[in-house]
Amino acid sequence: MQHRNRGFSITQTKMSALILGLIISLSFSFPGWSQEKTKEKEVDKKAQETKITEEIIVVGRAPRDLPVATVTTIMVTQIDQRRPLDLAEAIRYAPGVMVTFGDKDTYTLKLRGMDAKRIALLLDGVPEVEPYYSTFDLKTVTAAGLDSLQITKGPSSVLYGPNTLGGIVNVITRRPGPEPRLALTGSYGEHSTRGIILDGGAQWKKFALAGSASYQDSNRFVYPDESGENVSRANSDYERFNLNAKLYYTPSDRTEIMVNGGIYRSNYGMPAALSVQRARYWRFKNWDRTSFNAGGFTSLGERSTLRFRAFYIGYQNTLNQWRDAAMTVRQFESTFDNEVYGAFGLADLAAGDGNALKLSLYFQKDIARSQDDVGLSWDEFDQSTMAAGLEDHYDLGDRWKLIGGLSLDYIAKYSGGSTTKLNPLIGIKFSPAEYLDLHASASLKSKFPSMRSMYSTTSGNPDLVSEQGTCFELGGSYNRGILVSGAIFAYEFKNLIDSVRLADGSRRYWNIGRAHINGAELQVQKDWRRVSLLANYTYLDNRNESDDRPLDALSDHSLNFDVTLRPVDRLRLTALGLYGSKSHWFDSTTSEVLEIPAYFSLDAVAAYDLRFCEVFVKATNIFNAEVYTEPGFPWRGSYFEVGVRLPIL
Repeated sequence: MQHRNRGFSITQTKMSALILGLIISLSFSFPGWSQEKTKEKEVDKKAQETKITEEIIVVGRAPRDLPVATVTTIMVTQIDQRRPLDLAEAIRYAPGVMVTFGDKDTYTLKLRGMDAKRIALLLDGVPEVEPYYSTFDLKTVTAAGLDSLQITKGPSSVLYGPNTLGGIVNVITRRPGPEPRLALTGSYGEHSTRGIILDGGAQWKKFALAGSASYQDSNRFVYPDESGENVSRANSDYERFNLNAKLYYTPSDRTEIMVNGGIYRSNYGMPAALSVQRARYWRFKNWDRTSFNAGGFTSLGERSTLRFRAFYIGYQNTLNQWRDAAMTVRQFESTFDNEVYGAFGLADLAAGDGNALKLSLYFQKDIARSQDDVGLSWDEFDQSTMAAGLEDHYDLGDRWKLIGGLSLDYIAKYSGGSTTKLNPLIGIKFSPAEYLDLHASASLKSKFPSMRSMYSTTSGNPDLVSEQGTCFELGGSYNRGILVSGAIFAYEFKNLIDSVRLADGSRRYWNIGRAHINGAELQVQKDWRRVSLLANYTYLDNRNESDDRPLDALSDHSLNFDVTLRPVDRLRLTALGLYGSKSHWFDSTTSEVLEIPAYFSLDAVAAYDLRFCEVFVKATNIFNAEVYTEPGFPWRGSYFEVGVRLPIL
């Protein structure tokens, strides 16, 4: 098969960033770019909040409108004050969240102990999961232009397609506001770590535009060894570029159409394991993503809405493996050229007083193409997934609500036949007051095998069956002067998929596992005039029941906090702490269970508003602590950065 890589260089994308910035700047210079404030354009504020194309997981503002799962929303004010580089830094302080760093320089998300392979990551409502490995890397989603993060855990809705066993994260980028906005942010840190961000948005009559461009690079990072001395991490440099733009057309206050395009270009080294695993000398010559989607929403009456979207995502990457640490002798150059395309529709229908029906249809096509080395033939695999969901939200008076749902999920495999799964949801809510919400819920969820686990030429098994999990949750929230929310949960899993070492030394994927994760989480948030406090605690009782050992890299106890002080006007001081108790790791080579030490890391951000711009100073891992979330892969040691944010409009 002849094949051509469709990626292009970061040098070319830098020019694209300048062009985007010029277009936005020129667009904002016209006085007509402002919101028309006529009576016929004014709509009810609450209705406007729910009619957002990107927010397919609609979270009501009143307690009785909340889902029967646990939903955490991180708003732009919290995100901005932390000055995150990427999604890994933006999301790590949420309750029930753990971010691990390990093999292939990957920042992996875990929700209540379930890893990225079992979580649906959405970017403005569109799936952002690489199709072959069925996972994602948090560092490939830039923090530029973020507006909010919606994190759904527990018995989540049946409406959002297959493979949501571990939860759903919807990353929502900023929309245009009433006034034109354009800002430039630049930062410089140790080891020649640089970043620049341009983001803005504007409205003009029935049209609106929002966009962001960012560029980041670094020579390396350092980590503390056992003696406390800082050591340079070999092959830890990177270069990243991201460009995203959204164009809106609003023909009426009942309909919105959005077209969204984005590119991500990067090249980076992958530091070799320091222990446990065999050291591999890898480097991504390019790791690129191109995306496009179009859709919107329209009202189907006073209390009914239809959301719809079609999407395409292409992944192109080239991996070089070297025989030596100096990277002088290349062993191979493998290339992936993968594609995802699909469409979905979500209908919210009023079925009478106090009764709402929600329906969904979802289709996704995955195509994976790989070449093991230059000059070799290409392998190609494809599969299709489809899902249909139905939920009924029925009010039992003013205080009680009953929610039931069922999804039908289907996968047509490249080989190994097809699979159909039924996944039910049941929940009840009690809202005795506007500030109090209680819920109990249960669900059954399935996770289809990844393309790698089924079709890998070295370890694939096309006869794998779907993983299955049941979840039970009791939760609630109180929001009257202070926000207190929490949940008690229990997960049971069967048919877990893992790579097994065979007698001849080779590996193969099998359904072997039963496991459980039980636990609790608690969030407390309080705002005073000069002080804001946010604290989260998570407890996990986790066990691989088949092998009678703990699950990998899961701390029993996790605690994080965010304290912000505003001692004087225009000055903001933020302290961010992260603690994880010891965890364990199964070494498949020696069949030993290793211990990963407990850790504590403290970050701080200081920002001062000079009226014409804001300057900030950021320090991470202030105490230069040894932090491992996977054995052999240390996190960055202490790091210092300065920056400025300049509002142009």
